Amino acid sequence: MTCTVDAHGEMVRIRDFAGGTHEISLTRRQGRAEFEVTSQTVAEPGLRRLLDTLHPLSDAELEKLKQEKRIDQHL
Repeated sequence: MTCTVDAHGEMVRIRDFAGGTHEISLTRRQGRAEFEVTSQTVAEPGLRRLLDTLHPLSDAELEKLKQEKRIDQHL
């Protein structure tokens, strides 16, 4: 496994598996929250694009989520 932190503070972990496959994990801090995405099929640029879509929820988005399922908060 390799682990690096880039200039923006994102942590990149690459875990190699037998047979030449690997898993990529990206971890990004945004304010007081930390987000992690992991994939064995999506390359690092795709995972970065996914993290780039993060945004604070609007009131309407939060209300919709509350109606769809219970939201648990863990500290």
